[in-house]
Amino acid sequence: MLVREMIKAGEIRLIEAHCMDPWLDAELLYYYLTGQDRVDLFLASNRPVDPDLQRRYFDLISQREKRIPLQHITGSQEFMGLTFQVNPDVLIPRQDTEILVEEAAKILRGDNPRIPGRRSWRVLDLCCGSGAVGISLARICQNIKVTASDYSGPALETARFNAEKNRVKIRFAQGDLYEAVAKKRFDMIVSNPPYIRTHMIPILQDEVKSFEPLMALDGGEDGLDFYRRIIAGAPARLRKKGILALEIGHDQAKDVSELIRATRKFTKVNVVKDLAGHDRVVYAATLY
Repeated sequence: MLVREMIKAGEIRLIEAHCMDPWLDAELLYYYLTGQDRVDLFLASNRPVDPDLQRRYFDLISQREKRIPLQHITGSQEFMGLTFQVNPDVLIPRQDTEILVEEAAKILRGDNPRIPGRRSWRVLDLCCGSGAVGISLARICQNIKVTASDYSGPALETARFNAEKNRVKIRFAQGDLYEAVAKKRFDMIVSNPPYIRTHMIPILQDEVKSFEPLMALDGGEDGLDFYRRIIAGAPARLRKKGILALEIGHDQAKDVSELIRATRKFTKVNVVKDLAGHDRVVYAATLY
């Protein structure tokens, strides 16, 4: 069997298993196994495949056929140009969440005309999961000190590993939302909380509902449970003119904005769209 024939066979099996992007997954598993890239594949496409390599490749294809996420098979995911370890204890970082990081970074660097700049910032990454948001911000911005918190101990262990892997110093804290940081106050709270409506969980892709942590997905009956708690507690945890920045579901901008306004403790709520034109981030500053 030639390399191109092996990958084509892998693609066909992933198509039959109803995997998304079967051709891409078939290629990426080959790259993961061999350490090669697309150029190497082009050059090697007509070469015979070593029987051991063929066996190991189709072992990986078999895992993906079971709808195990590609990232769980390879153990990593790229996010903001960094590599993060992922596993069933944490949500796999998505490209949508890069919008949250980019908008927070603009504020932290003084590049957002709506928000006054500061010499230094204390940032809380709430519901940090793999640590992708806080770690990325710590790499992008030099004037910040990040605390990353999560309810899940295994998630925090993954985040600690990712911080070391990406060479950033971050403080970690475990607990239920603000309980993790006692009475500490911050200049920015940034969070990608669970926001999927409970009744929507069963219709998610198998890769998500069967292999990613439910506690990182389920936002309650209307998807707003965590937003209510985060927003209600934020004014007491933010310093003067502190920033609250939240990732949201594509149809949640109005509801989350109303929750922020209802506190009467924040300035105008700003909504930022993702690359697909969907509402993705809301942020606001405390009034005092």
